[in-house]
Amino acid sequence: MYEEFDAVLLKDGRFASIVDKDGPGFYTGTVGDSPKDWAVVYLTDADIDRKLTREEREAWGERSLKKLKEQGYD
Repeated sequence: MYEEFDAVLLKDGRFASIVDKDGPGFYTGTVGDSPKDWAVVYLTDADIDRKLTREEREAWGERSLKKLKEQGYD
């Protein structure tokens, strides 16, 4: 249902990027906005609510850039 590099909303409210499709309905992804809170997560279709809209992806990117700058990553 989801593909590598899809940005998704998890049922717990976090945003995730799918980095690998491990099999039908199983994925490896990342969550977080900066190195301080990035984490690898293992997901199933049951963990995912839906794909992010373009607006949500853009807002996530802006939030991440702001946190990176705050942490000295330019």
